[in-house]
Amino acid sequence: MKAVLLTAVILVLMTQAMCAQQFHLGAPVSDFTLHDMSGNSLSYQALKGKVTVVMFFSTRCPISNAFNFRRNTVYRDFRKRVNFIVVDSNSNESLEEVRAYAKEVGFDFPVYLDVNNQASDGFGVLATTDTFVMDSSGVMQYHGYIEDALNPERTTKQGLRLAIEAVLEGKPVEMAESAARGCAIRRSSPP
Repeated sequence: MKAVLLTAVILVLMTQAMCAQQFHLGAPVSDFTLHDMSGNSLSYQALKGKVTVVMFFSTRCPISNAFNFRRNTVYRDFRKRVNFIVVDSNSNESLEEVRAYAKEVGFDFPVYLDVNNQASDGFGVLATTDTFVMDSSGVMQYHGYIEDALNPERTTKQGLRLAIEAVLEGKPVEMAESAARGCAIRRSSPP
């Protein structure tokens, strides 16, 4: 009985998140605003004109944390040609916690907070490792995982890297959508 109730609750939450989703694969992504580690606002619109990657993460999720080194690697490999927006959307992770975590693990990229889950709701994010690639005109070309395995030695597909390369070359993304794994986003309120 408990399993049935838990399954029902999970399905309701997933349905709510999907209904709130505004941005879709193959369609333009409209504006959203995030806050940097100093509390300053960043508008997605200000970054248009260049390929943009949005990566979600969590300081507390072990699955998300397994990809920290790979996030840095992808960032270093593409930072001159791609904008990176790395986002913590978890309402239970404070600015101070996220700032300290980013410094402790040595993130090379700037990190942003998604106050009130504007971005995570717009993208329909369910897991802390969801990633998205938008082309230079702002059209979403990829939604999915960073890589297909938690253990880098077992990776067979580098979904994010392949998507970035295809978009930069002006080619279609072969695998435009994949299922990211991670912890649930702790929203400030249900979508």
